[in-house]
Amino acid sequence: MNVSFLLLLPKKKFGKTAIYSTATYRGQRAIIFPGESIDVANWINKDKINKPRPIADNNALKGRLVRVEQIIRDTHDNLQKTTQGIVPSKVLEKAVRDILFPPVVENDKNKVLIASFFQTLIDDSASGERKTKDDLDLNPNSIKPYKSALNHFKTFQEIHNKQYYLTDINQKLINEFAKFLNGKLAINASAKYLTVFKLLISYATEKKLIDFNVALEFKVNVRREKADNIYLTEKEVKAIMALTEFSTQLYETVRDLFVIGCNTGLRFSDYSILRLENINDGFITIDPGKTLRNSKIATKVIIPVHPMVKQILLKYPAGLPKCPPNQVFNRYLKEIGKQISSLDQEFEKKITRSHKVERIVYKKWQLLQTHSARRSFCTNMYLKGVPTITIRAISGHKTEESFLKYIKAENQQHADILKIRFDEDEKKDNE
Repeated sequence: MNVSFLLLLPKKKFGKTAIYSTATYRGQRAIIFPGESIDVANWINKDKINKPRPIADNNALKGRLVRVEQIIRDTHDNLQKTTQGIVPSKVLEKAVRDILFPPVVENDKNKVLIASFFQTLIDDSASGERKTKDDLDLNPNSIKPYKSALNHFKTFQEIHNKQYYLTDINQKLINEFAKFLNGKLAINASAKYLTVFKLLISYATEKKLIDFNVALEFKVNVRREKADNIYLTEKEVKAIMALTEFSTQLYETVRDLFVIGCNTGLRFSDYSILRLENINDGFITIDPGKTLRNSKIATKVIIPVHPMVKQILLKYPAGLPKCPPNQVFNRYLKEIGKQISSLDQEFEKKITRSHKVERIVYKKWQLLQTHSARRSFCTNMYLKGVPTITIRAISGHKTEESFLKYIKAENQQHADILKIRFDEDEKKDNE
């Protein structure tokens, strides 16, 4: 038998990832997760060598992995004594998991209501008791969906006239909750709250309130669809900037902050609190709002000051005005958008609900929201031919896949970009 330990995400550049074990023998390959993780920087993964680096911080982990390997080998030997022929890999996997994670025995201690544990998840995430996979505190904005998921689950319980316990979680309950969410919400919103429910199951398993072996069998479908969202062209951003008539100062504040967002790519949580100390020598330097608190890996974002942004900053020598809450901002933003003729055009938005595609027609201004600024920046920079790696350095998208979700260019615009490249090549060839 050959026993190896590998990283679940070997190409991860920083932070922690899970360790899993493979046991190969006589044509069988068992995969076992021992519940261990490690910072990728502390792991050797090259030239077919996979093991913790020989440093003091890894000593305890190496001892635990040696114990896991011995359990795998001993369990296999014991099973061979009672099994005629080859021990199936699934049999070995379950037997080892039962030793590493003994089944939870239901008692008063783990008779915990799901709704109560939802609140525990929220409280522990807010206090820092629960960390991210990278061992960092969670951003408060990341916790907001937990509260909404709890409210949806409470409504689900009311409909069924029943309170559910953690030990009641099974595939049937998961499917029923998913059906409830899918019937009530668009598929992406449903997926968001099902992801939170999946987190709850994982956290309850970590707290040994749910049987680890049972939890492995749960399937939570978090399928999403590409969202139909608008972006503002550079011409539309300029049109908003050109507005001069405002019924109240708050309208002008919303306009100014939104235009800053359109020309910086910052999230609302960042451009809404932008301060003069963030701006120096023609550059904006800021820690991204989505970066986790106390992050050891956060990098500052540096953005050149766009001429429109410079024009706005000159209006406020003492600092930008206080930003209204997100909901108020969105309400005022839509009223501003009404004044732009191109935003009065119809826009069809496709939403999947209850497994059916709904097509709803809006005016473009009706879909304006704080996040439209960031999406507009990414799309406009892409259409200008700015390399995606440069845009991502400012927008903070970690992967090309997540970045491309923001790009709302149409097929003709993609074709225009390619044509420009073709024309440039032809011009060079003719020189």
